[in-house]
Amino acid sequence: MVARGIEVPRLPDKSGDPSEKLEEKLERAAALTERLVEGIPVDPNARTEEQAAQWLLAQLLSWHRREDKRAWQDGYRYAEMNDEDLLDERVGLTKMSFVERVERVGRGKQVPTDRYWFEPQQASNVRAEKELYFGDEKFGEVVSIDHVRGVVDIKKTKKTVDVHPSTVYMWDAPLNSDAQAGSLYRMGAWVAENGIDAAGRYRAGRDLLLRRPPRLTSGEKLQQLPNETAVNTANRIAVALDDSAFAIQGPPGSGKTYTGARMICELVERGMKIGVTALSHKVIRKLLDDVVEAAHAGDVPGLRCLHRENEGEESDSVAVAKEKNEEAWEALQSGTANVVGGTSWLWSPDKAFEVVDVLFIDEAGQMSLADVLAVSQAAKKLVLLGDPQQLERPTKGSHPDGAEKSALEHLLNGRKTIAGDLGFLLPETWRLHPKVCEYTSEFFYDEKLRSHALAQSRVIEGHGWIEGAGLWFVPMEHEGNRNSSAEEVEIVARIVEGLLKPKVKYFYSAGNSRALKDDEILIVAPYNAQVADLKTRLPKMRIGTVDKFQGQEAPVVIYSLTTSSPEEAPRGMEFLYSLNRLNVATSRAKTAVIVVGSPRLFEPECRTPRQMQLANALCGYLEKATVVRAEEI
Repeated sequence: MVARGIEVPRLPDKSGDPSEKLEEKLERAAALTERLVEGIPVDPNARTEEQAAQWLLAQLLSWHRREDKRAWQDGYRYAEMNDEDLLDERVGLTKMSFVERVERVGRGKQVPTDRYWFEPQQASNVRAEKELYFGDEKFGEVVSIDHVRGVVDIKKTKKTVDVHPSTVYMWDAPLNSDAQAGSLYRMGAWVAENGIDAAGRYRAGRDLLLRRPPRLTSGEKLQQLPNETAVNTANRIAVALDDSAFAIQGPPGSGKTYTGARMICELVERGMKIGVTALSHKVIRKLLDDVVEAAHAGDVPGLRCLHRENEGEESDSVAVAKEKNEEAWEALQSGTANVVGGTSWLWSPDKAFEVVDVLFIDEAGQMSLADVLAVSQAAKKLVLLGDPQQLERPTKGSHPDGAEKSALEHLLNGRKTIAGDLGFLLPETWRLHPKVCEYTSEFFYDEKLRSHALAQSRVIEGHGWIEGAGLWFVPMEHEGNRNSSAEEVEIVARIVEGLLKPKVKYFYSAGNSRALKDDEILIVAPYNAQVADLKTRLPKMRIGTVDKFQGQEAPVVIYSLTTSSPEEAPRGMEFLYSLNRLNVATSRAKTAVIVVGSPRLFEPECRTPRQMQLANALCGYLEKATVVRAEEI
């Protein structure tokens, strides 16, 4: 870099001491924490419900500080690493060379997108929409990346328009979380003054901490009534909710977003103002768009949606506030909008206190309890949508017990499904064929999930060994494979070839069939290296890690386990045998799940109850699956 005349900024020497302003915030939070835990037993088993909730709130006051501190430490560490170390961490791209400018610099704030070659097949987690850095300078954002070919397009910053480093790294720089931390502090101060279970402010958030059942008016019950659809049940409860929190757990294909959209329409028709939040703008906008669709289908003419997003795109039905939070708050107060979506930065400031009647929190199984409590002040009533049995949001910091959980994890309190007196489990999946649903329900949802009648007609005919629907296992003997397996790549290719033969028919509904298409087969692997090898072998197919495919579906899912033995699994059993990942991987399938893997993975030497729990679901798959030998394929 220096030899080429490019000065790479390095991190300045710093003492590591917090600034005076930050020091003041830390001291204030510490004092309130001490006040909240005063008199609470050190032994968790000796605490009452109220003491446990108040102790947890005290720990959450510094949740954002702990998360940010770890992120900053990672950033400083990455900036000082060499190429080899960055690749070991899977956060970098090395041996890059500039190819061409894909977009020219235009007027105003527009910046170019540059294309680079990099050494293919690098073990890197760099993905589209991730920000990249060099030294301690932000370099740009990944627009697209092809790990197989070694091509990446990067939208540059103003400072890096003419800079072309050979190595960059990915880093999630902490965003300013003062609003969220401030909201938690205000709640903590109120609790210290009044008590965790007193009537008054922050009731819904405190009920969530206390794991209290939703309070309902008019004697309404949480249970689904005879001849009542799940949507009707959810609507009835939402209308009856009285300054409390109501959680809906939505297993795969059960219509969580569909249900939430119709609940919002029901409340809008009753004159309520609704807020929508989630971890990402993409999830928020999806729910807003579904609300618009539900309003059109249900003839709700008074719906007025607005999305608070700096780079959002307006549509005929969803307005966008791009400049300031005040635009969104004023729209709610004036009646210009009655459904507003935004991230926690919109709902946590003091000015947003009770600005809406009901706040919907989507993907609450991924949103931290700390963030959910921070936004809870925006409404007297909370509706949480999500499923903690699917992929969770990894935390960066080290947190006290309980403070690391998502809001729905906290509510479930170690259970697979939400207790009937705390919330509502959507009981029916429209995606999973009964034979796939049977496995999913037994091992992940306490046998409470059933398949809708429409899913029963989705079957495969005309194939040599896949007939109808269900689970299959293809054992592959191999040695020494950790995060890639050439043997499994080849057998997956043969399986795909067989599925795409013209004589194989997929019945997508009763009496209606067609040949399977490329995009109707989803191929999943635990590790990026195996994904890259599969993409090289099958460039036209939908291939990715489990994380990539959450929320998606296909008639057929092929899951390559890759690793030769439990002892050789990168990141240990907790990752490869993860219950959440296995659930997501197998529940993408409408009709058929085909797991390819080493038989030794089904014979782990479990030394702890947790390891036994992890292994049980994978071994349970084998018990229910039809075994097909490689030579039969």
